[in-house]
Amino acid sequence: MQKRMKKMMALGLAVTMAGSNAVCVNAEDAQASGKKWTQEEMADGWIKVTNDGGETLGYSKSSGLTLIEQDGYAFKDLNRNGELDVYEDWRQEDKVRAEDLASKLSGEEIAPLLTHGGWMSFGEELSEKDEEYFAAGGRAGVTRSAYNEGNTEMAVKWSNMLQSRAEAEGGYGIPVTISTDPMNISNMIDQNALASTMDTTLANEIAQEVSKEYRAVGITMVLGPQIDIATTNQWGRTSGAYSEDPALTRDLANAVVSGMQSTYDEEGNDLGWGKDSVVNIVKHFAGAGASEGGRNDHNDSGKYTVFPGNNFAAHLIPFFDGAFQLDSVTGKAGGLMPNYGITWSEDGSLGEEVGGAYSEFKMNLLRDNDYDGFILTDWQITEDPDGEFGSRAFGVEDITGGERFAKLFKNGVDQVGGTTDIVAALDGYEILKEELGEEAALANMREHAARFFITQMEVGLFENPYLDTEESLAAVWTEETKAYGRSTQEKAVIMLKNSDNAIAPVSESGEKATIYVPYKYTAASKGFMGSTPASVDPVMDVDLVSQYFNVVTDSVGEPSGKDEEGNPAYVAEDIIRASAEELASCDYALVTMTNPLTESTTDQDGVYYPASLQFEEYTADTAHKAIANGTKIEEISDGYYGTTTQEVKEDRSYTGKSVGKAKNYAEYETLQYVNEAVPEDCKVIVTMQVSSVGGLVWSEVEPLADAILMYYAGTSFGVKFFQDDVLLDVIAGKVEPSGLLPCQQPASMEAVEAQLEDVPRDVECYVDADGNTYDFAFGLNWSGKIEDERVATYSAEPLTAPESISYTAAKE
Repeated sequence: MQKRMKKMMALGLAVTMAGSNAVCVNAEDAQASGKKWTQEEMADGWIKVTNDGGETLGYSKSSGLTLIEQDGYAFKDLNRNGELDVYEDWRQEDKVRAEDLASKLSGEEIAPLLTHGGWMSFGEELSEKDEEYFAAGGRAGVTRSAYNEGNTEMAVKWSNMLQSRAEAEGGYGIPVTISTDPMNISNMIDQNALASTMDTTLANEIAQEVSKEYRAVGITMVLGPQIDIATTNQWGRTSGAYSEDPALTRDLANAVVSGMQSTYDEEGNDLGWGKDSVVNIVKHFAGAGASEGGRNDHNDSGKYTVFPGNNFAAHLIPFFDGAFQLDSVTGKAGGLMPNYGITWSEDGSLGEEVGGAYSEFKMNLLRDNDYDGFILTDWQITEDPDGEFGSRAFGVEDITGGERFAKLFKNGVDQVGGTTDIVAALDGYEILKEELGEEAALANMREHAARFFITQMEVGLFENPYLDTEESLAAVWTEETKAYGRSTQEKAVIMLKNSDNAIAPVSESGEKATIYVPYKYTAASKGFMGSTPASVDPVMDVDLVSQYFNVVTDSVGEPSGKDEEGNPAYVAEDIIRASAEELASCDYALVTMTNPLTESTTDQDGVYYPASLQFEEYTADTAHKAIANGTKIEEISDGYYGTTTQEVKEDRSYTGKSVGKAKNYAEYETLQYVNEAVPEDCKVIVTMQVSSVGGLVWSEVEPLADAILMYYAGTSFGVKFFQDDVLLDVIAGKVEPSGLLPCQQPASMEAVEAQLEDVPRDVECYVDADGNTYDFAFGLNWSGKIEDERVATYSAEPLTAPESISYTAAKE
């Protein structure tokens, strides 16, 4: 890198072009001869090489790799040719090195590298599927395990094993990229919760810490942050977004990507790419938040994004004005992920009707505006509809997997996510040769490979991909990092309601108040992480609450119901409620809830049923007609002519469709019971865990509560990260709430249906009994409504177009 070259020149170190005066040396001989580097064997079994004033190297004892010495410094002979190649020379620019390596590879060698589907196994050995992928030349994949608490030691062994094998196999020493979706490592807040702080300084600090912890478990690429503006409350992916507001999302994107991509010294100086850096793949370009009717774009029913407010340009702001204009020395997000959906426009001004990665309109929009970073697709967009995981190849369903790869390669995509189909990737290259000619096809493939290699060189994988167990254990999920994570949660609690100061600063008397902690029933469920049996438990751990309050609670009898297999199972009636006399002693009643859990569904006939943001049943009587009514093939049977097919208009509207009560309706019943059971002077406090920025319709809950604390806790694959003692600190008056709503909360489902999918902050907001409007940037503290610099900064009218490029909204 340029910074590395300048540093060496400032130190008076020779910078000689690769290939000249290079000597292949034995590590022990070089060390004994007093050269400018030393080595030591680490406790984890790999060799660490320290260059005086240069890069630190790492290599495996078992890989067969040797070192090359030039100008007194050590380099890794990754391709075993006894010469210092440009790509092996850590003094050279990353781009120069990457292009040199790419130039040595054939198209057949490159094709497997342009997939990102490995590492679903976790342990000291690879699964059979990962073995096949690795042997075929795949070198990138995502982990769902390395970042979890308790997994650090195994993550070190697993990562080092992968890197050692990559160093030994394949002929070029190309290392492994391990990626992850954004996760709440050490319980630090992210996405919705981070947005509710509206604090970009905090966002940058968290990002710096997160990147260090990711690197300590081998992760060098994060598939995020998700910087879509969530402009419709029902959208199924709002849990991963920051906000509906373009300016807030822009600023958080800048702060987070800057913090994660840069390495900082002890004085906080930005050193650019380095040992603590993680490549950020910002997503989903562009307009994913304008999903038609809030539908989930993982499914065919949600394959369209629509722009009835002619507001596509606003969805570009977090990318062009945020992630591509960083305060960080790294300059711009290292990578980008296109969206799944088809960007629909009646006049075709937003491109052809294909998914984001296949859209020439979107790729040209990037490249024509000087974004030259790495492009990685979202998952399963080259699969066939009848494949193992289904297909999200929207708009290109009728072509083969190989043809999809070829189309993506031609369109500027560098790597295809979620696939191990090396055969299809190779087929794509063959098709590319037929269409472009062999020379142009190979040049295309080498361009993609170089961009992938740059992401690896930026984080130092070619120099030292190995981890030290002792260092990793001291960096991840420590008491110190978890305490920091907890402190970030305190800043993300939003107080929506506080009638008659139900929650107030802790009194000087120090006397404990009495609080009722009811039991609640949770029905059995099945989900991504498996099945969960029905349960009856206190709404919060009684021992924990007892540290703050005197507690009155319920009890439970023996299970009186049966599960699907006939085993004993709890039902709501098994709860034995506290007596009226016990309740009469209570100052407070605590009800913990989660937002209504409903999911949009499509039945076997293809009829779509919308998601609801309320606990009660919902019928979409006021839903507007779907905009993106496509076409479908319909079979017609006739006794005389047989069966024929015809193309017909597809009505995608869901007006009049009904959805049932929320899966967690029992929580609402618990609140109703408590509101009726406790004395009038007992203050009912509701804590509401919200899993998506769109929130809920508050007209059911708010009238039954004296105080409401809301917090965003989108879970990391089923693992809740937000801690109950943080909420208790607020309830007990020890911590003043300071969070603000990053998204408007709707007055009703009718208000949700009336909003335009692409326009931020256009929903009719809920107004509570105290006259407060649950609008964007609303929140309370002990003094009442928060009116601070954050509110002043972000309460202006939403931005409508990026400032850094000349693109304007699509024509009508």
